[in-house]
Amino acid sequence: MSEEDFSGNGPEEVQTLLTNSEVDPGLLSNETTTTTLTDIIVKAATTTLAPILIDYRPNPYRIGLLAFKCLLIILLFTLSCTIRKDFLKFFVLFLIIPLFIEAGFDIFTEIHARTAIFGAQQFDWEYFNLSPRENDSVTDWQKHAVESYGQILQKYTTYQVYTRDQLFSIVSYVTGDFVFWSLLFSTTTVFHYAHKAIVRPEQITYDPICSSFFKIQIVPVIFTAIDTLISIYEIPQWSYLIVLFVLRISACVFSFIIFTQAFASLFLFCRRKDEVTKTSPYEHVRNSKIRLFLFLLFTIIIHAITAPYIIWSGLTIASDVGHLLGFNWYLPMHFASEMFPLHLTFFLVRPYAFIFLGLFLLNPYRRRFVKFFCPCCRRH
Repeated sequence: MSEEDFSGNGPEEVQTLLTNSEVDPGLLSNETTTTTLTDIIVKAATTTLAPILIDYRPNPYRIGLLAFKCLLIILLFTLSCTIRKDFLKFFVLFLIIPLFIEAGFDIFTEIHARTAIFGAQQFDWEYFNLSPRENDSVTDWQKHAVESYGQILQKYTTYQVYTRDQLFSIVSYVTGDFVFWSLLFSTTTVFHYAHKAIVRPEQITYDPICSSFFKIQIVPVIFTAIDTLISIYEIPQWSYLIVLFVLRISACVFSFIIFTQAFASLFLFCRRKDEVTKTSPYEHVRNSKIRLFLFLLFTIIIHAITAPYIIWSGLTIASDVGHLLGFNWYLPMHFASEMFPLHLTFFLVRPYAFIFLGLFLLNPYRRRFVKFFCPCCRRH
């Protein structure tokens, strides 16, 4: 851009029209000429004034929360090393690994954002409500999940690297989506062992707990890969709807399983404990009821932020079935359209919620956390 553009002189087209208007006053009364003059001025202004990016400024809230998350992850991992064979230990470990990767990548993003040329934007706490794209239905949100999550990350981190370089939004989306699916599927496994510790305590100590949690992680890996691929690459609409139906129905089915397991837990609290169970050397058998009660609270709170995806899945499935069968029922699809962006926003909240709830509601971690910071609670 030349220096003459900022000298105060307008473009040649504007100068010519202004000169002609001074020579011929009647020209100003011509409606067509006035419109042309306005269009040229607006065009000149829009073509010469490019948007200015804000220089990189570290986001203190982002850096502080990231450092706090790293400390909590290290604390949770350290406490895990002090716990004996326990199904809650493996439940936490298989979720700490992706959280550790996510924290490491966030640190790399901070370094890259400082050296990149993309700039930043002003930070504010206002909720970022994404609008659906034109001519897109509610079920098409998943097609743009990676791009939408990049916009959400840019909003709350202020770093434009998430929208300018798709790799950063892809990696962040993969880790967040895996934690979502892993938490959903692993919860059913924890309930299985928590119930078994009350009903069949003599068998749980011989079960291959680690391999059970390892095998269940295969499904979240597959679902995360599918979510990411259909968000990056364009596939035929019929293929997209089939794949999306499998994902949505799986989420709804496992949510129903968790609900039934939580409801069944209420009846297990009334089961009488025998003397062998009370004197068992294994903590997950001896304190099975209090562990189940605390995990029930953990499940209710942590899966409250899973609800947006379940609501979106349920409403869109009902809408698709209604169209297929010719039913003309009313469904709040505008509400479903707001749930998917909220689901993506909760990717940022879920790691903190999991770590905090794990420290205070998962019994082996709660006991060791209290003993670690309260010396008077230690056994002598």
